[in-house]
Amino acid sequence: MEGSTSQLNFNFTRLSKALAGVLCLGYVVQLVVPTARDYLTLVPGRTIPCVWNVFTAGLVETDIFRLILSLVGVLMLAKIVEPVWGSKGFLLFTAVVNFWTGFSTFVLVYLLFTIDRKGDLLYTEICGFQGVFAGLLVGLKQTMPENDVTVMAYVKFRAKHLPVIFNLLTVTGALVLGSVMKTVPFVVFGTYISWFYLRFFQSKPETSLQGDPSDEFRFATFFPVALHPVIDRVARLCSQIFRVGLQQGPPRADSGSSLPLNGAPLPGSDAAEAARRRERGARALEERLGKKATVSGQSPNRSPPLSQPPDIEAPPPQETGDSAE
Repeated sequence: MEGSTSQLNFNFTRLSKALAGVLCLGYVVQLVVPTARDYLTLVPGRTIPCVWNVFTAGLVETDIFRLILSLVGVLMLAKIVEPVWGSKGFLLFTAVVNFWTGFSTFVLVYLLFTIDRKGDLLYTEICGFQGVFAGLLVGLKQTMPENDVTVMAYVKFRAKHLPVIFNLLTVTGALVLGSVMKTVPFVVFGTYISWFYLRFFQSKPETSLQGDPSDEFRFATFFPVALHPVIDRVARLCSQIFRVGLQQGPPRADSGSSLPLNGAPLPGSDAAEAARRRERGARALEERLGKKATVSGQSPNRSPPLSQPPDIEAPPPQETGDSAE
């Protein structure tokens, strides 16, 4: 039992363990060499010429409690989404969300600076894995939206509600602690950029589409139901203005109903493909949680295999009297 429990708790993917190692390394480096924070964290006033901090800022944690939360998040969430996306897809998703979150935050700070003209704003130290963490919660919403997630063994949430809950908690905590610029931009941009990437650009080799056209993954689903009609109209308007849509191949022969987007019908198999993705995510989670059985023996609660009927061989043909010797 002890061995199986260890296997259940620590059977993380290699890529998630490597990413956790990078986070630990970033924390140790900024702790041992404090001046490294000026070059690794996002300080908009120093980003030029240190342009790499747009990317490295998301991989550096300066607080031990946030580091622990990031480690737990990347290890646990990767166990669910990486088997569905594949290692290459997971790595690409992490890199895209991390970079564009840092870049968008850099642009936001400079826009605010042009309005307020406060020099301190340009030298605010912004860093942390919370942008990618928020993006992984969006990936969980896409993969298994209707599954329940238990927090601290008592509180249960639907997976599709976790991104919004995390954003609300982050904004509330930042307002209380007075650290809005240090945390909120990364979380908000990480949530939106991850949805935008998964919705329109994530490659799916098994289909002719790029992105997730399912109705359950609309941008409006991040908001209360009463706001869905308004959000949908705004989203359609923005889609027409910026010419953003799902990339698709020619319709298939088995296409049924369609989901209109940008005036073009999508193949009817999109909903089925989204259902298959959620099924793969749920199956991957069940396989991870179902490894309590020992390798050598059979689980005691497993029913014994049905006995097979004995093989009955046909009798050999009898020799007749007409047969010649």
